[in-house]
Amino acid sequence: MNKFPDSIVGAIYIFISAFAYATQTTLGKFAFSAGLTPESLLLLRYILTTLFLTPYLIFKKTAVIDKSPPVLLQAFLFAAEGLLFFYALQYLSASITVVVFFSHPVLVAILGSIIFKDKLHTHFILGLILAISGVTMVSGLLGGAVQFSALGLLLIIAAAVVYSIYSLISQKNVRTVTPLVITNTLAVGSMIVLLVVYHDISFLSRLSMEQLLIALVMTILNTILAVVFFLKGVQKMGASRATLLGTLEPVLAMLLAFSLLGESLSRIQMMGAFMVFISIFLAVYPARNSSLTSTHSSGIT
Repeated sequence: MNKFPDSIVGAIYIFISAFAYATQTTLGKFAFSAGLTPESLLLLRYILTTLFLTPYLIFKKTAVIDKSPPVLLQAFLFAAEGLLFFYALQYLSASITVVVFFSHPVLVAILGSIIFKDKLHTHFILGLILAISGVTMVSGLLGGAVQFSALGLLLIIAAAVVYSIYSLISQKNVRTVTPLVITNTLAVGSMIVLLVVYHDISFLSRLSMEQLLIALVMTILNTILAVVFFLKGVQKMGASRATLLGTLEPVLAMLLAFSLLGESLSRIQMMGAFMVFISIFLAVYPARNSSLTSTHSSGIT
């Protein structure tokens, strides 16, 4: 039986993850409008994630969490990135937040070439340039004058750096730990971090049905599906290519807004989306470099 190359399977996983993540910015805005804060929203998501995954892992008779230092560090970074991202979203427009945050594939590629000795081929570097340029065009940032918040900019840059480190650690962890166990560990660890930093949990007794439903949808889409499939994608193709493919997220978010909300698309945005799709081909293309994909795919499937 013919088997799809790891690069293709990994690309499918990352596409699912990007589609799930694409709703995060819009749902986050809805959550803030409903009265949730970044801390309460994330804490609620992690609690719900743990309530979903822990019984399933117990039923499957597998480890509920992984206590190894790399996975615990990944959990801390996961919590930190989430807080930084949503804090930045309160100070910046969605377009600026997306553009700055999605500079992280460049950081991942550079650090990955240093730490894991990943080779940066010419077509991959071209893919990075096309992806970052395309995301900038899709965001609408080129449409006119934009007001920046220095604090918001600092927060989203920090989020991009933290997410880059998180992605690279994922590349190591998925070789020995299943994505579901890692995801549950991220949720539990992040929940503990937030409880230490954010002591007030009285909001739980005042939750409205609207707040709970938004948090539930974000738990399923933005935490469980997005994280699990991202980790499975990293498992198949490595952090550098996975994060490059992850630039699909703002494009999918734009297409969702166009199809569901009736928002218009400019020519610049359509051109930017096309550039991101071309970058995806360039990321998946080096499947013949089997030494890379086979190394990343060894371990848990």
